[in-house]
Parts: sequence; C-alpha cells; structure tokens
Amino acid sequence: MKRLTRSEIKAELEKPNGSAEIMNDSTIDKISLCDETTAMFIEESIGSALMIRLAKSRAMLLRMSGNPALLPAMRKALASDASPKLRRNAARLIGLFTKDEADARLLIERLKCEDTRFVRPSLLFALGAVGGESAQRALDEYVPAPPADETEQKHYLEECEALKQARAAAMKHEKHIFRGLDKVYEIELTAPDRLTEQLKAELEDFDIEAFDVRRNSLKVNTDDYIGLFEARCFSEALIPIDMKVDLTAEAISSCAKPFMLDFMRKTHEGEPPYRYRIEITGDLPGDINRSELKKAIRDLTDDKTLVNAPADYEIELRIAASVSSARLYLKLFTVRDERFPYRKEMLPASMNPAAAAAVLRFASDYLTVNARVIDPCCGSGTLLFERGMLSPCASLTGVDISHKAIDCARVNAEAAVKTCGITQAKFICNDIMRFESKRPYDELICNLPFGNRVGNHSSCERLYEGLLDRMGLLVKKGGIAVLYTMEFTLLKNLIRERRNIEILKQERTEAGGLTPMIF
Repeated sequence: MKRLTRSEIKAELEKPNGSAEIMNDSTIDKISLCDETTAMFIEESIGSALMIRLAKSRAMLLRMSGNPALLPAMRKALASDASPKLRRNAARLIGLFTKDEADARLLIERLKCEDTRFVRPSLLFALGAVGGESAQRALDEYVPAPPADETEQKHYLEECEALKQARAAAMKHEKHIFRGLDKVYEIELTAPDRLTEQLKAELEDFDIEAFDVRRNSLKVNTDDYIGLFEARCFSEALIPIDMKVDLTAEAISSCAKPFMLDFMRKTHEGEPPYRYRIEITGDLPGDINRSELKKAIRDLTDDKTLVNAPADYEIELRIAASVSSARLYLKLFTVRDERFPYRKEMLPASMNPAAAAAVLRFASDYLTVNARVIDPCCGSGTLLFERGMLSPCASLTGVDISHKAIDCARVNAEAAVKTCGITQAKFICNDIMRFESKRPYDELICNLPFGNRVGNHSSCERLYEGLLDRMGLLVKKGGIAVLYTMEFTLLKNLIRERRNIEILKQERTEAGGLTPMIF
C-alpha cells in the first residue's frame, strides 16, 4: 500500500475534489493517511475536509479520537476569522468527536456571531450531534434570519433544514425495548442472489417454513422475530408494509406512518416518540429527486409520535422504488444482530458473513465433519469462521500475504474463541505460493482476490495458476475446494486445463453490485 507524505497529501488536496479522490484511491494506506492528516490538521489547520471523510469510518474515528491534541485544534479552527470553510468543517468535526457541554457552548457562541450563511447549517448540525441541555435550549430558541435577497434563499432553506434535523438529533429520546411480536407477521429475508435455496434449507432446520422463494429473497410467517436470527444465510429481515404504493410522498407517508406507529406501540416498551430514518433503494424516475422525496415524506410523517432521526434511529422506512410505484418495508434496529460476534475487525474486501454462510451451505453436500480446512487468501477470516460454525472441524488454517489481514484475523480469532467456541483457528502470514504443510488438507475454501487486491488481470492470472498448480500439495486426493471469485471465466478455463481438478458444482451470485461465481 502507498503511504503519502505530508507534501503529497497537500498536493492532492489542492486538486479539484482532492479529498474525495484520495479516499477513493484503494492503493493508498488509509491508516497512514489518517495519522498524517490528523497531525497536519493539528499543526497547520489543513485537511479538515479530508478529516471529515476519514471520520466516516468508525475505525478511523476511534484512531483520531486517541490524539489528545485533536479537539483543541478543532476548537481553535472554529474560532478562526480567516476561513469560513475551516469554521464550517471544524464545526462538523466537533459534532463527530465530542458530547461535551463546553463544546456545545462554544458552538452556540460561534453561531451567535457567525455572519457567513453557509457556515451556520454546519454549526446547527454540530449542536444537534453534541446534544445536551444547552444545545437543546439554543436550538429551540434559534430562528434563521430571513433571506436578504434571492441570492440568500438557498442558504436560508439549508439553514431551516439543518435546524429541523438538529432539533430532532438533540432531543432526549427514550430507549424503546423490543418485547416481541404481538402476532404472526409476514417477514421477508434477503439472501445473496441465487442462494435462497440454501437459506430455505437452513430455515427448515429450525422448523421455519419459507414461501415466495425468489432469486434474492424469501418470506416466512412468524411471531418469533428473534428466533429468525438462528439462521445465518440471510442479510436482512424486512417487515412488509405494502407491496405497491404510488411513488409520491403523500401515498408513502399515509401508508407507512400508521403501520410504523402501530407496530412500535404493540411490540416495544415505552412511550412515543419513536425514531426512524428513510432509505430509498432502486432507481427513481428522472423527474423525482431522491433527497426532495425523503424530505417531503419526513415533513408529512413527523409529529409528536414519530421523529425522523437519521443519526439515532430505531426503525427504518425502506422504500424500494420502481418506475411509478414502490414497495414499503419496516426494518427493525432495536434488536441487535448478534449472529457474527467474532467480526471485530474487517478489511475493505472482507466477505459479508451472511454471504459466506450461504456460499458454504451451497457446498455443504461435499463438506465433511472434522475436516482439516485451509483458506489460502484468508483476509480477516470470515470464510473460515463460518466454516467452523457450519460443522465441527479438526483445524481451520488461514494464510495471507498481508500482515494487516492476519492481524485482523487474529483479533477475530480471539473473539471467536470467546463468543462461538471456535478454538481451532490459526492464522499464518505467508505467501501461499511458498507455504508448506506437513500433509494436505481435506478442504480448501477461498474468496479469491481480484482487481486492485492483486494489481491487474495478469497478476490475477498468475495467482490463480499458481494456486491451482499447488492444489495437489494443499488438498488431499479426493478433497474439496470451494472457490468464490469475480474472475470466473479465467478460473474456469484454468481448471479445464488441469486433469486433476473437476468442477462438481457452480453458481453465479451477487455481492455489492458485483457478480461473483462459486465453484
């Protein structure tokens, strides 16, 4: 990974959309970037926009929070008279990093004297995020100054919008505890594309009957919501509100609002208001703006019983849009998904654990109890841990050339021992092309690297060729390999060239907008 010097970071930030370009460059070491940008901001008040982007990652946020000089630097930047943009970004950073009443008072004082209109929305957002009695009182009393002319109209509307969201964020919210479903509900479970049969079979193990099985979802009827989370092969549990409503704010709000309110009252302890967010998926017609539709739905839905709180929500109103209509769902966040407690550390290319569980179920007819299993490109270890959860294994060995990946996997292994009882996982930092084992393994499972993870197509071809050539050393005769890759044409052609390897089963699926294949 490439480590940028401070001068290189400055040069990149001077380019148009510099901070976005740096964050989108997967070859840049983000930990090093985080440390250098933090130091640069503390010493020179430079890089605040990049700091905000970095802080979107919880891991980076925690890393930056460990620097005791950072908050004082933010407070200093907030007081700067030289740069309105710096004040705006400093306010946003303070909102991300602190809940201190003293910082709320600093933001209030800055808001009183701030004469640059585009800075005020960020000050309001920060006050809402910091919260506390002072912030709540200041937000309740604050009235945006009317626009002096047409040029200020846009900033005035942004200020009004920020004030509304900040007031909702700063409110003292009661924590509502899920007490169980009050009746049998239809619930839609999403799964990786073309792997719903694996989810259906898993549910049958728990005496749960599935219906309306589609390529990437199925439905169940149940009054035991928590019991669904015994299954590992689904990504989301969505409660259908209506499967076809007009794609207008009025139709959506009038349908969703009474359902959400009734559901929360009957299934949770405590009194309103209940906090929700709006998520729109799918493609909208060209004449409908996503942000404006969200705002219109919120304005029609919010009252003393339901509050739009995107930063602190209990339920999500999911709007799956199509050309002229939408499907509406409720997604519950008051029940934590604790199916994957080993997952403490992740990498950008880490496999979704539900997808890993489904992929292994796809191959389950060929997997054996008490197998010795190796993952030659293990990353943070997700596939191995899910293999250990599927059936008992004699050993789980992960190999990866990346020190960072092995560090993540070892942290996850410690968690797997404590939370899942998986004690047989070990991780080795080595190049699989040089790795030696005393005897071959029963199974090889792998989410094969592709794209930037290996450099280019030629690098990918060399890796795949080398791995297949070593298959006879890594896997015993008659053993099984489960390979998951985007480079399926390449892999299939390479397998066909080798007489000692036979494709027993294959399937195309979908993950994060990509279409990998399982062999």
